[in-house]
Amino acid sequence: MEMGRSESESKGAKLKLIGYLRVSTARQREGYSLDHQKEAIERYCQARGYELVAVEEESESAIKARPVFQRVKAQVLEGKADGLIVAKLDRLGRSVRDLANIAEELSREGKQLISVGDSIDTSSSNGKLLFHILSAIAEYERELLIERTKAGRALAEKQGKICHRPRKEIDPKVLREMKAKDVSHRMMAKILGVSRATILKRLDELGLR
Repeated sequence: MEMGRSESESKGAKLKLIGYLRVSTARQREGYSLDHQKEAIERYCQARGYELVAVEEESESAIKARPVFQRVKAQVLEGKADGLIVAKLDRLGRSVRDLANIAEELSREGKQLISVGDSIDTSSSNGKLLFHILSAIAEYERELLIERTKAGRALAEKQGKICHRPRKEIDPKVLREMKAKDVSHRMMAKILGVSRATILKRLDELGLR
C-alpha cells in the first residue's frame, strides 16, 4: 500500500465523514477557532478524496453535555456516514479514556475516527495501531481508577459513610430527538454510554415512555 494513503483509498472506497468542531475561549485565543478547525478538516478530506457530508459545531455553553456531539455520533452509528473527523483529538474527549471509548464504540460498528492534527486515521493500518495503543493506555487508566474507587469506598465504609454513584448527565433534547426518530433503547444506551436501565429511567422522568 502506498505510504500516506488509507486502506479505504487503496481499495477505491470513498469515505463519507461528518466533521465535529468545538472550541473553548482559551483555544480561540490560541488561534484554534472554529474556522481554523473547519478549514483543516476540509483540506484533509479534499486531499484524500473523502466526502464531507456535514460539519457540526458545538457551542461553548453546551460543552459539558455536548448535545451536538451526541447527535453526530448517533448519525454515524446509524449509518448516515462512515466516520467522524475532528481537527484535534482534544476537541473530542477530555481524557485518553474518553477518546478510547469513543473510538472503540465507532470501531465496533465498523466506523472510522480521524484526527487531522494528530495524524490518526483508523481506516489505515497506522491509524489502527495508534488506536490500539490509545485503548491500552485507557485500559490502564480504567484499572487504576477502579483500584482507587474501591480503596476510597472501603475507607468511606470503614468511617461509616454511604457512597452513591454520581448521576450521569444526559441532555433531554438528545433523548427527545432519539425518541422521535424511533432509536431503540439499546442503541440510545450505546450512543450515550449508559445502561439501558438508565435510559428507561430518564425517559420515564421526561414522560417519554
